[in-house]
Amino acid sequence: MEDNKPMTEHKPAASEVSSEGSDVSAVGLDVGTSRIVVAGGPNGHKAQTQLNAFVAVPYSKMTEAILQQNKMVFHRNGKDLYVFGNDSERFASFFSAVPRRPMQHGVMNPQEPMGQQIIQAIIESVVPRGRKNELLCFSVPGKGEGADTNLVYHEAVIKNFMQSLGYEAKAINEGLAVVFAELQNENFTGIGISCGGGMCNVCVAFLSVPMLTFSLPIAGDYIDSSVSAVVDEPVTRVRLIKEESLDLSRQPKDKVTSALHIYYEEVINSLVGKLRDEFENSRSLPKLERPMPIVVSGGTAKPRGFLQKFESAIKSNGFPVQISDVRLAGDPLTATARGCYIAAMSEIR
Repeated sequence: MEDNKPMTEHKPAASEVSSEGSDVSAVGLDVGTSRIVVAGGPNGHKAQTQLNAFVAVPYSKMTEAILQQNKMVFHRNGKDLYVFGNDSERFASFFSAVPRRPMQHGVMNPQEPMGQQIIQAIIESVVPRGRKNELLCFSVPGKGEGADTNLVYHEAVIKNFMQSLGYEAKAINEGLAVVFAELQNENFTGIGISCGGGMCNVCVAFLSVPMLTFSLPIAGDYIDSSVSAVVDEPVTRVRLIKEESLDLSRQPKDKVTSALHIYYEEVINSLVGKLRDEFENSRSLPKLERPMPIVVSGGTAKPRGFLQKFESAIKSNGFPVQISDVRLAGDPLTATARGCYIAAMSEIR
């Protein structure tokens, strides 16, 4: 794909958006480090998700036949087969392999030569071809350590690919998408935070206008790899424990959960510390008459007890602005995609 001009900031609507009774359609796409999620079409507020990962195996007719028999999605490239999306996790468990990631820290992984092709294959598996002039809004991370250098390139690659599928494509900040999805009743005013796999994205919005955005390059993947290193357990096992049984509101019961608690504390404290610093150093924020809500989304925020620890960190040592409440997104894994969908619907009205 050829590079494109950097995309302009999405101009959001300030009114509540609904797709009911509309004969136009739009699509929202969350292009995340760990998952690709799409919301749009007739069931706009429902979402489909695929893991943004793949496993490579040498090509043989027998392997290809077995994959087809098991109805696994895969991509062939020369002498290799690439099992991608949700099936990559199931396939990796068969062979005790570690799935590879096409993205790193919210953008294309420059060390992964198959990255672009795999992301395209995953998107094609969940996003239908666009109709004439159909709009698709896709998420991009905020600027920050680890994302700045490749952000323009990443945006252009995704935009070019979506245009090749027939869409008019626009980028939207990931944190702002969370605001769109979860803060309609607050006139899109508040703090949206997405704690994903590769990074944490933050947006402070006032009446849907992003006043402050940034990203932090530590999140779920950092927790997994750090715990794996200190307890000498495979990353896949650590991730499984984190996603299926971790309870941050209880005392850790073994060395893995103890390490998970420690690195979760580090991520939460780093995120709140960065947010506090950004508020204190920003000169562009308007004076607010009311306390602002904070809504947190993303898979890293799902474990029981996360919200309480985050809220405790916000309250400790004071905070530069008044916070009305801290809440978890209705569906943390799909909030960004749903927010992108709302942004797209607002553009075509």
